[in-house]
Amino acid sequence: MQRRRRLIRWGVVVGAVVLLGFMVWLVTLSPVFRVHDVAVEGNKLLSTDEISLAALVVQDSPMIAVEVDEVESRVAELPAVARVEVTRRFPSTVVIDVTERTIVYQRVEAGTFQWVDRQGVIFSTSNEPVDGVPQAVTAGKDVRVLRDVAEVVSHLPQKMLERVERVQAKAVDRITLELDEGDLVVWGSAEESALKADVLGALLPVDAKLYDVSAPSHPTTK
Repeated sequence: MQRRRRLIRWGVVVGAVVLLGFMVWLVTLSPVFRVHDVAVEGNKLLSTDEISLAALVVQDSPMIAVEVDEVESRVAELPAVARVEVTRRFPSTVVIDVTERTIVYQRVEAGTFQWVDRQGVIFSTSNEPVDGVPQAVTAGKDVRVLRDVAEVVSHLPQKMLERVERVQAKAVDRITLELDEGDLVVWGSAEESALKADVLGALLPVDAKLYDVSAPSHPTTK
């Protein structure tokens, strides 16, 4: 009886070792759990090839060997990528899900149009303007200035945006809006942009050429 029990125990141990060895072989050496495909999702501005090239996922490598964090870091270096999540879809697909940056305004420089997002990041450039997107001229590419212009533009109601011909930002506290018909809005800094937008909305019915909301509690018109 004891010998039988020992044989059973040994059989269980051997079976477990064989099963473990098979599992290790299955996930590391077999062709079943190896990278056969890289699926890119969520991209519109960037091409699938651009993202796949940046990801550097080695085809036919073991799925378990794919360093997800490293792939995410490489893809995140693409200027147009705001967020990225990489997952393994067993048995053989690596999924790269990207969220691209959204254009808030376009910075004009030397005949080109640089796309700027909410964080003041320039993530693309085109030779033609994007319809319906405000244009801005800034003193250099300082992120603080670019971000502040985005803050101002983001608080303008659509009807007001339609009147904005161009935003000028000579410094962080010297932001102005050039309106249609030659009117000018002195905005000042990006601080209190929500309040300034409300105040400007109340002032625009006033017949004037200049609207100063840089101090929103004491606005003026001329």
